Amino acid sequence: MKKNISLVIVWRALLLFLIPPFVYGLSIIPPFLLLYFGIGLFSFDILHVIIFALLLIFDYFILIFSLIFTIAFFIQVLNLKYEEGEYQQNLKEKMYFKYNLYFLLYYPAYRVLNFIVYPPLKSLYLRLIGAKIGRKVFLALDDIIFDPCMVEIGDGTMIGSKAIILGHIGEKKLLLKKTIIGKNCIVGTESLVMPGAVIEDNVIIGAKSLVPKGAHLLKGRVYAGVPVKEIKIEGKD
Repeated sequence: MKKNISLVIVWRALLLFLIPPFVYGLSIIPPFLLLYFGIGLFSFDILHVIIFALLLIFDYFILIFSLIFTIAFFIQVLNLKYEEGEYQQNLKEKMYFKYNLYFLLYYPAYRVLNFIVYPPLKSLYLRLIGAKIGRKVFLALDDIIFDPCMVEIGDGTMIGSKAIILGHIGEKKLLLKKTIIGKNCIVGTESLVMPGAVIEDNVIIGAKSLVPKGAHLLKGRVYAGVPVKEIKIEGKD
């Protein structure tokens, strides 16, 4: 029995090293081919220089779309979306393995997407890998949505620059818990929303605030602080 468990751990560790480079290698084939043929046609003629410069920009977007769809395809095929619960933090635990492989696949591409601020593209990627993202959601520069398959964000919500939304926390065990943000909310710059938090519609969270694990923020209220506390606004119930 112990030998079987050891083999499972070794096999899963090997997959963690092999699958991400393989998937990312596949994803860069289309932009690499475009660049390869572009270099073959290049000369130092001024028109060619201009065309090649535009080709580089176009190639960057080809890379982004290739990353998005290749990674989403493998996350779906390998069934890597994990589930709520508490799990041992070792590779004999299947859900812990899924959590790590999912992260190794999705996160580097998400960082690439943060080079440009184009919220619909980031929302598309997150939806494809399991997040529930509403319409007209604005994701600012350098926000980090860990665990997209554990996150729900309602229509019209704005996530500020460098805000962090978590669906996991590592304590004695790995806790995976859905984090839900309602419609028309504002999560301020550099705020941290911990796993299991439920933020109802029309909530405003001030910059650099901490929403604790499992917190429940009520509809239409304003919160700020570490940890967050409701802020009473004069003339508002």
